[in-house]
Amino acid sequence: MDTVEPLEPLVTAYDGLVCDLDGVVYRGADAVPGAAEALQELVARGVRVVYATNNASRVPADVAAQIADAGAPATASDVVSSAQAGAARLAQKLEPGSAVLALGGEGAVEALRDAGLVPVDPSVDTHGLEAVRAVLQGYGKQLRVSDFETAARLLTTGLPWVATNDDATLPLPWGQSPGNGAYVDLLASALRRRPHVVGKPHPPLYRLALERLGTPAARTLAVGDRLATDIAGAEAAGIDSAWVLTGVDRPSDLVAGGARPTYVLGSLDDLLRPYAVSDRDGDTWRCGTARVTPTHDGLRIAQGSAGVIEVVRAGLAALLAMRDDPAGSPGGREKSVAAGAEALDRLLDDV
Repeated sequence: MDTVEPLEPLVTAYDGLVCDLDGVVYRGADAVPGAAEALQELVARGVRVVYATNNASRVPADVAAQIADAGAPATASDVVSSAQAGAARLAQKLEPGSAVLALGGEGAVEALRDAGLVPVDPSVDTHGLEAVRAVLQGYGKQLRVSDFETAARLLTTGLPWVATNDDATLPLPWGQSPGNGAYVDLLASALRRRPHVVGKPHPPLYRLALERLGTPAARTLAVGDRLATDIAGAEAAGIDSAWVLTGVDRPSDLVAGGARPTYVLGSLDDLLRPYAVSDRDGDTWRCGTARVTPTHDGLRIAQGSAGVIEVVRAGLAALLAMRDDPAGSPGGREKSVAAGAEALDRLLDDV
């Protein structure tokens, strides 16, 4: 976390930004406060920005329109989708003009066409399936049982199979719905084989984003709110990551999981500010004027004049060090870590 000078904005260490969408730029139909203005300033500073999405059902132009409606700068070419990553993967394996079963929405169809392949609808007659050389599977609300039967029939013969993403659930206003990963599992259980997956947390989507940006990995930062997809995917691709706390994951999720972001941000605004790094002073962790000390009951916090994000950074550093410490009683340590993580969650929820 020492890639920038203490008084310089964090973004000065980077030329390119791979930005997640839901939970970072907008939440459903609502813009995340300050995100659009931050992205406008980043672009004005010369930082190249692409938006990476696991959503393979929508075409980039529609995604860009939603970003622009939120007030952020975006065109269709700024959107990198898992459908595009899947089509690119198949274009490397197949002859130009090869027919590919497009199991999903319009996003998969357009991505295949743009990659020089011919999308085939699952509802085509049997004769039309004879030319199919691979299957691209993405999420599509209009998919039917017969469509999956068609895909299974083709995949039984050993054709290449690429899935845009394996997210088990899809967040909707009323809760969680089965995502593309659930439908991948449906086919995999019948076929006893699994596809090559290109979306986050797997590296291909980030590699395509790097290609689109034209920036080296060492000068590119991935920003996201989901640890298991955005942050883990950036790590797998060898890109620095910034975890923003405007989405669904909280400090307790970081402590309970295996992802380790390079930076922890309150929002996209923090890219334009100097980054206060956590350091250790004996049993206490410091970040700015915040002081956090692990205890048997969790954390003892002295915020001082620091902002909440500095407290969270110091607290997370303390908790991760305690969690990973091989010394001490595992049972007592786990309870202390869990209590401390819950305290940080409450601190954020009260903001």
